[in-house]
Amino acid sequence: MDSNQLAQDDFERAYRRGFWRKLSTWLTGERNELLPFDTVRARLPFQGQHYIGLQQVKIEQIVGSVGRYRDFDRAFLPRQERTRGRWINVDSAHYDDIILPPVDLFKIGDIYFVRDGNHRISVAREQGQDFVDAHVTEIDVPVQLTPDMDMAELELKSEYAAFIEQTGIDELRPQSKIELTLPGEYERLLEHISVHRWYLGEGMGEEVPYEETVASWYDNVYTPLVELIIKNKLLDHFPDRTEADLYLWIIEYEWFVREAYRNEYSFQVVSHKFRERFANSPSRKLVNKLKKSGWVDNLIMEQEKLEFYGRTGFRESVPEASIDITLPGQYSKLLEDIDVHRWYLGEEQGQEVSFPEAAVSWYEDVYSPLVEFIRTLDILGEFPGRTETDLYIWILQQQAKLRRIYGENISWEVAIENMMAQKK
Repeated sequence: MDSNQLAQDDFERAYRRGFWRKLSTWLTGERNELLPFDTVRARLPFQGQHYIGLQQVKIEQIVGSVGRYRDFDRAFLPRQERTRGRWINVDSAHYDDIILPPVDLFKIGDIYFVRDGNHRISVAREQGQDFVDAHVTEIDVPVQLTPDMDMAELELKSEYAAFIEQTGIDELRPQSKIELTLPGEYERLLEHISVHRWYLGEGMGEEVPYEETVASWYDNVYTPLVELIIKNKLLDHFPDRTEADLYLWIIEYEWFVREAYRNEYSFQVVSHKFRERFANSPSRKLVNKLKKSGWVDNLIMEQEKLEFYGRTGFRESVPEASIDITLPGQYSKLLEDIDVHRWYLGEEQGQEVSFPEAAVSWYEDVYSPLVEFIRTLDILGEFPGRTETDLYIWILQQQAKLRRIYGENISWEVAIENMMAQKK
């Protein structure tokens, strides 16, 4: 049998295998398409390209093509009858021991795209070769791509690359690895960084550079929570997710819990709202795990305390201040209290008062007098495990409640008496 006939038989066999592979992957949902180079290239931030020479490339790492991605499947089996002639010519050359020139590839991450030589790779793979000689040009992008990726995973990598490009996190913190498994979530991480920037700016009284914000967010918000996730082995319960997924969900869960404390929602309502928000995540299981984890409440309070001291600037302006709260969602009430005080100060002075300035005035003229009164009455012992700041908030809440009922100002003494009566 001559080489041409052998090559024709090889093509028929490869073509049939391609058909059955197509049917099998359709039934199983496995990946079977080559990745289109232009689409992949367009979705990733381009940082340059350079020729890296003639190399031996593992054929299984070649998973895409510049222009022929519809002619072959992921295993480089022929899918189109029109490829027959060229395929047979290349295979015949193989039988006749004719040495063909190396193929030409683009490399992105750990995967390769055929620039020239699709038929040569298809034939080489059919003949059982594991490697192929190739001229390789590497495309520089900020994320790693692997041969098992499909277009959905590529989309996530694209979002991650955009996140890296906008934040510069790969240069600010080279050890960082912030990978999410659901599309559209990196935008929410960017929102978290923007909120953190606002809090930093409020605390410093000036705009904070974006790079400084990103580093602070990573060091003071993201990393501590990830360390808690690792310490509590939370990922063991969600094996298909990442630390970044759980970070994002826990931060959002924190927000719902704060709303529960602030607005007196039941945790059934909180759980329902959270599950609605994260319909594509294992939200019910996550809520159950978090409700049983005391560290989540502690984390919420630590984050709130950090935000509170950042906005008020008390670390510098009132270093002796010790404002500790034992329930989540309460520091925001203090910030609201300071904001009201700020408005009154502005009315008195006829000009706008900065938040840190109003916070110092609030501490000296509003907070401290009531705390001194609490100490004079020596009632903290009646509330084991609570703090003076807890009592400060509860007394103000009692005042507001009684004022709504009776329509007049209520003294501290009356508010405390009512609070103590309810305790009994």
